[in-house]
Amino acid sequence: MKQSILFFLSIWCILPMTSWAQKEAEVHGVYTFVVGENDDITLSEAKHRCIALAKAEAIKSVFGEMITSSTIDDYRETSGKSSSSVFWQNTVALAKGDWLGDKKSPVINASYANGQLKFTAEVWGIAREIVQSKVALNWSVLTSNERETTEFKSGDRVYVKFHSPAADGYVAIYLNNFSDDMTSCLLPYRNNPTGKQSIKRNKNILFFDKDKDPEATNYKLTTQQEIEDNELVIIYSPNPFIKCTDITGDEKHPDWLSTHDFQKWLLNCQRTDKDMVVEKKRIRIRKT
Repeated sequence: MKQSILFFLSIWCILPMTSWAQKEAEVHGVYTFVVGENDDITLSEAKHRCIALAKAEAIKSVFGEMITSSTIDDYRETSGKSSSSVFWQNTVALAKGDWLGDKKSPVINASYANGQLKFTAEVWGIAREIVQSKVALNWSVLTSNERETTEFKSGDRVYVKFHSPAADGYVAIYLNNFSDDMTSCLLPYRNNPTGKQSIKRNKNILFFDKDKDPEATNYKLTTQQEIEDNELVIIYSPNPFIKCTDITGDEKHPDWLSTHDFQKWLLNCQRTDKDMVVEKKRIRIRKT
């Protein structure tokens, strides 16, 4: 009788873990993105957005979606003289899963007809179902005068303001440059010998400000193109993780690696750490 009770208790303990298990599946998706006449978007950004939407469609076709409503503050400059904040309400369909990696490279085709430029992306990959809510990160990108924005002029300083979650943890920040397929490690700082950036819970932190943190590195965003679209990636986990292996830059440049190798590293991290949260924000740099 005692053995039967112990066996029953063992099964009862396993069941909740099984019900919360995260499923992985091969997924496939196609999405067509139409660039409107008044859209302020580069071709590179349009292609990447189309691929991202195709991945979302692929995930939703297997795991479904979650609906959330979000208000976005979109800062814009007019002729470099005046500025205005445009607040708009947008209902965002969130795919109920994480894209873990490509099974093969995305295929994207462009066409132009009736005054419309269309991009169609087809993607194949591995996705993991989201079965429980993750930490929502609270962060923003700032310019030299500590104003929140995603629009920069070449030579502007960049900061990241971050309010840490309710648990101690670790954070990293990377910059994807799609023009040359290069990813730079902005945090942990290169003088950090551990390769890990620990943070305390419920703290307001301003990264990349040497005046407030002697260990910090100051960064400027520069470009030789008229317009360049980059992407800031922030990674948080309550569990320790070490930055990816990269190439040491000179004094004026951060450590870097290819975006392909960065994505492989991030995929492995996400697969082994279900608590890891990854968020991205597009930023635009103008030459003048």
